[in-house]
Amino acid sequence: MPTRTAGAHRATAGRATAGRGSTGAVAVAAAAALLLTACTGGEEDPMSQDPTSATATTTELSTTTAAPAPDSMTAGPDDAAATTAPGSTPPSEVDPAAVISDEVLLEQTQWALGLLEEEGVVSEEEFAERFDQAFQDQISAFELSVGIGPLRLAGPYTVTDVVVAEGVGRAASLSLHSDQRPLILSIVLDDEGRIETLFYQDDTSGEPPVIGAWADLDAALTELGAEAQVVVGEVRDGTCQTVHTTEGLPEGGEAWPTGSVFKLLVLAGLVDAVEAGELAWDDDLEVTEGVKSLPSGVLQDREAGSTVTVQEAAELMISISDNTATDLLIAAVGQDRLRSSAEQAGVDAERLTPLQTTRELFILGWGVGQDVRDRWSRATAPQERQAVLDDLPQDLSVVDVAAVTTPVWQDGVDWPLTGGEVCSIHARLQHQASTGAGAPVRDILAANPGGQVPDGVTYQGFKGGSAPGVLALSYYVETGTASGTSAQDAPDGFVLTVQTRSGSMIDQLRMSTIVEAGLRHLAGDED
Repeated sequence: MPTRTAGAHRATAGRATAGRGSTGAVAVAAAAALLLTACTGGEEDPMSQDPTSATATTTELSTTTAAPAPDSMTAGPDDAAATTAPGSTPPSEVDPAAVISDEVLLEQTQWALGLLEEEGVVSEEEFAERFDQAFQDQISAFELSVGIGPLRLAGPYTVTDVVVAEGVGRAASLSLHSDQRPLILSIVLDDEGRIETLFYQDDTSGEPPVIGAWADLDAALTELGAEAQVVVGEVRDGTCQTVHTTEGLPEGGEAWPTGSVFKLLVLAGLVDAVEAGELAWDDDLEVTEGVKSLPSGVLQDREAGSTVTVQEAAELMISISDNTATDLLIAAVGQDRLRSSAEQAGVDAERLTPLQTTRELFILGWGVGQDVRDRWSRATAPQERQAVLDDLPQDLSVVDVAAVTTPVWQDGVDWPLTGGEVCSIHARLQHQASTGAGAPVRDILAANPGGQVPDGVTYQGFKGGSAPGVLALSYYVETGTASGTSAQDAPDGFVLTVQTRSGSMIDQLRMSTIVEAGLRHLAGDED
């Protein structure tokens, strides 16, 4: 990506989005398998493309065609900061100590940077001291040292940006400039200060395109080699009016897979349940083995029987695309309430009912045979789809985590929404936020803004999503009154939704660069 100030990118730090958040996690074994080979991993959960996982994480040492989930962004990631392209003038050096205030995180980060400079093998003793057990179960000290070797040869590296995750754990992402091989380093610590995620990733972000009209954004997205649709809408009084749809598509676009973007609908349903007195933000939800999903997120690592408040679950669901938090809320809100909420948002509820949990998506996508997915794709009524879900295995161990890089959206295994529907959900959420029941909504949506907030934007909410072959980004922004437009006539805000789908992984870093250029165009910030 182009040089940016600190905070320009999502600090997903290796966490993925759900549904292939953003931002999906390709779970533990998959990450280990991808460790030292050219991988197609990417963002967040398979619901994500990222070969890292929040539970059992590894070090990605090879060339990757996708970045940590903009969901995640994590924090979502669903990604990291930016560097310059090989051969270009390097940006100014940034001292990690000036940005990272957590002394343990700083020390571990400096050690990870040192691996790129110091020859030799990491000792077994030091390896055991620095990394958590899940990491050690996937890779040895020797394998780590061997994997780092090719990266050292591409150095020296200069730290050009540092982003520290806020409110989602102890994590940081650093942009590393090199004339030969720019990298992004992401690191996540557990509560005891040990490294649970260490992720070295090629920075493929590149320079931003010039966006002077929405057709320019449509054209720029073609370089990703994926199908793409762009929908732009104006939000007024809780409704969305589409002002741009990619040429050749019906107004508002077609129903395409969205990955974790569907979690916006869960949030809207939650507010409706609070309004109806069925739930309260401070209610406790119990984390059980039966509800735990795969990463992205942190709740899957909580002890069974522990509790989380409804509000904390909602915050985790949106900010780091926590899959277990999402499934807890789907169960608490209920299918009837979720369907009603979808209808009120102008969504084709028949298409999405029943709303799959992320756990069900993992099992349906990578834990059963193609015959089951064929049955799912042929189902046209909610009752037929529910019957398929009822017949699924209940044990997550059936999921072939090594296969969670294989796209399954073609079989309808996702949460399909049009860009216009995503805009309508954003619009309804902002309307709900003005009510007592929806008071926490704006803070929840803005906790992870999905990248740099352009000049002129006074508020930015975000939700991204990814899965193998799927990457979707959606932004709700508010700006100052447009020149020549009275405040009375100006929209409340604008929504930009970009959805991509492909038979292979999508370069998330490059897409982020392109879409952020579109976001600056939306905000009138052409610099």
